[in-house]
Amino acid sequence: MDPISHGLVGLAAGSFSGESGVLTNPLALGCLIGSIIPDGDIIMQYWGDYAYLKNHRGASHSFAGMTAISLAVSLLINLIFKGSSFLSVFLWTYIGCLTHVGFDLLNSYGAKLLWPFSNKKYGSGLLLSFDPFLAVTSIIVYWFNSTNRIYIKFAIGAFAAYLLFRQWRKIQIRDSIVKKLGFTIDRIVLLPSMTGLFSWDFIVYTKREIVTGRSSMLGKKIIIRDRMQQSNSWIKEIVMNTDVGRFFSEFTKEYHISLDKLENGTIKATLTDLRYFVKNRYIHHATIYFDRNFNPVECLFQPYNIKRSSKLSA
Repeated sequence: MDPISHGLVGLAAGSFSGESGVLTNPLALGCLIGSIIPDGDIIMQYWGDYAYLKNHRGASHSFAGMTAISLAVSLLINLIFKGSSFLSVFLWTYIGCLTHVGFDLLNSYGAKLLWPFSNKKYGSGLLLSFDPFLAVTSIIVYWFNSTNRIYIKFAIGAFAAYLLFRQWRKIQIRDSIVKKLGFTIDRIVLLPSMTGLFSWDFIVYTKREIVTGRSSMLGKKIIIRDRMQQSNSWIKEIVMNTDVGRFFSEFTKEYHISLDKLENGTIKATLTDLRYFVKNRYIHHATIYFDRNFNPVECLFQPYNIKRSSKLSA
């Protein structure tokens, strides 16, 4: 989720702690800070795109990280608000962190919830990074919490119904895609489109190829974008055993590998993250150059744009 959405959800949640004013209520302030601060891992951007994306939604988005963050924030708030209950501030700060990570789990990027015991990212691919329906319902909850609880119940109920509707449509659209393609499918991944509230992107895996495309929310319009040949298992093993390959497989489980032989005999392997498609291109890539014997010579991580490179060890 984007910082504005996280902040709005934090304000809405904190308004249940009593006085809604964050400048006078240490509990609401803790909840607001907790709802935003897990994205403080953006500080890793100082060391470049690779360092940031390697750590984003990692430690700070885990149960262990949320506990440490909540303790630090609660100590600071207690220094400012003398006499406030440390345990209460900690509890509401932790609630803020939980709202942050909880909504991050609802989109496709996911979070390393069980770090440091596991580096697996959990995510449901249900909501966009910015969802206007979430923003509006959060504002309603915050604004009316102390005056009209009927609006609060309606807003929360409407958002719950919205989530159920999106999950129901996701299942229906998956079935529509399977019927339209008409061939045996090993696995299908459905993700909210980055460019449309009512569109879904899909990735279909078969034994021989990967098919990507887009579907409308109602599933009536299904567009096939690309059909890519699956890589041979030995090529995949060589590519993914490089440093950038290991990182890429942790960064995304939905990727494609293509090989090109250059005029000088060098072999170029391009890894493409298939999750995010914007302005007629996939936004995350990596490139590995091999010599004739498939020894890695150069490794590049290319986030956001294939022309934007971070060089890694080969």
